[in-house]
Amino acid sequence: MRTRNGLGRTWLRGMVVAVTVMAAGTTVATAPANAAPGSARPDTAVASDGSRVSVPSRALVGGTSSYVGTGRTVGTNTTAASGSSATALGTESIFGPDNRILINPTTSFPARAVVMITRNGNAHCTGWMYGPDIVATAGHCVNAGGGGAWYTGLTVWPGRNGGSAPYGSCSVRQLYSVTGWTVSGDEAYDYGAIKLNCTIGYSTGWFGYWWQAASLAGASTLINGYPGEKPFGQQWRGDSVARTVAVSQTNQIFYSNDTTGGMSGSPIYQLRAAGSPWCTGYCSMGIHAYGFPHIGYPHNTYNHGTRITEARFNNLQAWKAA
Repeated sequence: MRTRNGLGRTWLRGMVVAVTVMAAGTTVATAPANAAPGSARPDTAVASDGSRVSVPSRALVGGTSSYVGTGRTVGTNTTAASGSSATALGTESIFGPDNRILINPTTSFPARAVVMITRNGNAHCTGWMYGPDIVATAGHCVNAGGGGAWYTGLTVWPGRNGGSAPYGSCSVRQLYSVTGWTVSGDEAYDYGAIKLNCTIGYSTGWFGYWWQAASLAGASTLINGYPGEKPFGQQWRGDSVARTVAVSQTNQIFYSNDTTGGMSGSPIYQLRAAGSPWCTGYCSMGIHAYGFPHIGYPHNTYNHGTRITEARFNNLQAWKAA
């Protein structure tokens, strides 16, 4: 096991369990997403400008399928300025040898729908397109958590490949998360979204996503992202499809896919065949958020992320439509 603790940063303020620099990950039961601000329901949706988004209390469907997009780039090998990787959020959590696979080129689907998120030009996080102008990511990539501030200076680079930005970059119109993260800093509610000022998703395509009440244990998992310790702007995948969900909880899922700092916000996804319930194509079941130097099983054994539940599916849908 190789770890590098890169979490002693601003976004950790107010974490519920402060045993070390990371929370122990107390799981709270999922609640309806359309509760009033200030209520005890941690999946209550909030926006960076304080506006309200109407969210249904029940999902009308269980998922939405992926869209390949046109693949049309904004130019030939569009160059992008480099920056520092020192600010990438997350921890290094590698299981044995580092078996991650470099994605090159990044213009195939779904790699082009995975985005690098920079802050003030420097490495920050990863996200994934799930609509024409919307990116899903970890809550700690958009808000410091536990009463902290919303991040500024964010830029989204779909399908970035080192110094090449084949789909250009997009700025932020709105940030979203939930009170379980922004107010309580509870890692079980560490998810959010970024509304963009562009509709690049029609070119890159987007991931599908789904929720199910049944356990996800044994489900195959892939994770693509932008690790901070690799060359700036390179996209890597956490090795092969042989990885599966090891532990499935109400609000989180645990797995042994290799991830490192900067991959927070990556999609936890699989390729689902035609005829699969609710979602076909490249479909996400969760959002990667943490490495495994936590206290208590399974947090101290597996990398883990925020599971898409019914309430979270509803929030993602509402944020996409807003």
